[in-house]
Amino acid sequence: MTRHDTLWPEPAPVPDRGAWLATATGGFWSIEHPHPADVDATNIFVGLARVCRYAGQVDPDRCFYSVAEHSMLMTQWAIDNGVVTHREDALAILLHDAAESIYGDMPTPLKAMMPGYREIENKAQAVIMEAFGLSDGSVEITKAQIKELDIRVRLDERLALIREPALSEGMGVPWMGDDERHRPLDVRIRGLWPTRAREEMLDLVDRIVTRMPARKPDCPMLARQVERAAHLDRTYREPELTF
Repeated sequence: MTRHDTLWPEPAPVPDRGAWLATATGGFWSIEHPHPADVDATNIFVGLARVCRYAGQVDPDRCFYSVAEHSMLMTQWAIDNGVVTHREDALAILLHDAAESIYGDMPTPLKAMMPGYREIENKAQAVIMEAFGLSDGSVEITKAQIKELDIRVRLDERLALIREPALSEGMGVPWMGDDERHRPLDVRIRGLWPTRAREEMLDLVDRIVTRMPARKPDCPMLARQVERAAHLDRTYREPELTF
């Protein structure tokens, strides 16, 4: 009997559930019928660190900016500024783009033109959140609050990563709106290389899990994912770009 049998009913093998993708660990991800038992934190953290924001179309001098760094900036800012005080809310921010670890980061204007893709992505996101124990009502931060953080950090990102004239033109696009709350978070975009971003994301997960109070301290789903990612190497260092 496999370990997930105690958490969810045994799903059908992924190749029997329709179209699928290979994962970093050599496993499978079902596009049509994903299941929480298929989620491996290793694939999530590795994928988020390797996916570049803005489809890679950032300032050529900046080299790389991952979804992992984007998510960490939002999460750490929320913790430091008292927006979140519990483990579940911090993890909800950190994993808000978790589906992009599987499917990549499709630019927002293109995604808006492809509602079918959004449905697939939303299904994967919900399954991943469930696998981390974040879909049972223990999360109090709302999607609207996370979206506001997302919009604000985009302003920091654009100022650091997008060249003119696209920068000035993009600062007034519809997602920004006229709401005065939508100001930059004033965080520093470091441009972490993938292995460093993965390492720092794992360290942040450790701090969240071990130091922040939890509404549901005994969460076997989260414990399982933390254990799965524990083997990832955190010792390798790559050059860090600063700007």
